[in-house]
Amino acid sequence: MNRVVVITGASRGLGLELARKFIKAGDKVFGISRTRKHWAAARRSVGSKNFELSCGDMTSEKKVRELLTKIARRARRIDILVNNAGYCGPLARIEKIFPAELMEHLKQNLLSAFLMCKYAIPLMVKQDRALILNVSSMAGTRAVPRLFPYSAAKSGVLALSQSVAKENDGTGLRCLTVCPGGMNTEMRRELFGAEDAAKQQTPEFVAGVVEQIVDNKIEVLSGGHIVIRHGKITGIFPPPAA
Repeated sequence: MNRVVVITGASRGLGLELARKFIKAGDKVFGISRTRKHWAAARRSVGSKNFELSCGDMTSEKKVRELLTKIARRARRIDILVNNAGYCGPLARIEKIFPAELMEHLKQNLLSAFLMCKYAIPLMVKQDRALILNVSSMAGTRAVPRLFPYSAAKSGVLALSQSVAKENDGTGLRCLTVCPGGMNTEMRRELFGAEDAAKQQTPEFVAGVVEQIVDNKIEVLSGGHIVIRHGKITGIFPPPAA
């Protein structure tokens, strides 16, 4: 389809599966990750020169601005932005959580998405059609015990999408939120163990749902969100009333 797609957290998990879907559809994908650790495997998995990876700290305003400026100069536009990068620290009750751990969750999950939106919106709003997909979590729609920092940050991502949608109503830019339940990813295995992770839905399935949203086969209104759990779409919610 020859779209220009930017994906954060693109070297593994859901981000990598999304990159594969977009590449297969004929798009150009600029992937961003915090480290180069998974790059070799990611490139082998995608197997296309239309998949380019960059390394950057998405919590750094300077780095985000530089990366998006570089992409815009090369590609001339950004059709789709997927804010997928995420972080989840150890399980803990609220009284055991240190403020620094809460701040790390907010930085990695919410600040990163905010900065990407902040510097991508001026580029994307000029276009006739553009889409921002913010990846939250089912934990962002309702709190999870021993995961308060993660739930709080992902809830903020939901609010970010709603604000972006309202502020750009009447333009060609849409913004919506994808809220997956548990997925069989490295992060899930680190938190709950391999046995639990193996019971969760696959990143491939969630990426397939996202692909249908992008292709307008599943309708999610700008400012709305979709919940995907146990390999099913369990809810599509409209934006809150003004």
